[in-house]
Amino acid sequence: MLDARDSSQPTDSHGTPDVDTTLPGEATYTCPMHPEIRRNAPGNCPICGMALEPLLPGLDDEENPELVDFRRRFWWTLPLTLVVTALAMFGHRFGWMSPATQSWVELGLSIPVVLWAGWPFFERCLQSIRNASPNMWTLIGLGVGAGFVYSVAATVAPQWFPESFFAHGRVGVYSSRQPSSSCR
Repeated sequence: MLDARDSSQPTDSHGTPDVDTTLPGEATYTCPMHPEIRRNAPGNCPICGMALEPLLPGLDDEENPELVDFRRRFWWTLPLTLVVTALAMFGHRFGWMSPATQSWVELGLSIPVVLWAGWPFFERCLQSIRNASPNMWTLIGLGVGAGFVYSVAATVAPQWFPESFFAHGRVGVYSSRQPSSSCR
């Protein structure tokens, strides 16, 4: 086994030591995108952030911890997501609150969804950027982050936006234009 502190050892294209940290008889986990990464426990690839998969899956393997975590985050934030979706799509029709109040309510309900449920995406996005290894985590993290920052700006400072961004008395926090309307 190579010592991770030894600078003379081989490295991959990202400068990460090509180290096998497993001991004989232990399960070996590897990254699907970077097979040179091998660990003796599940976790994330230090290069791209993808979940390490067992090299030789067995019948008695435990449930994937990443799947357990994502499932837990999904179910805890689903009710908030449904309320935000209903408000965004139909809230203006019912007139339950002023447009500005509706924007603040949607933002308040969205914060735990984006920041808590989306946290693994942001962590891995940052990791992929640091390692100059863009992947799906980069795309998801940047997309969700950009949309969230736009929505925060539209709620906190609607005066920054031109009049054409306003619909139903507030700055739209999502695009409701249909493709045919831009062709006129």
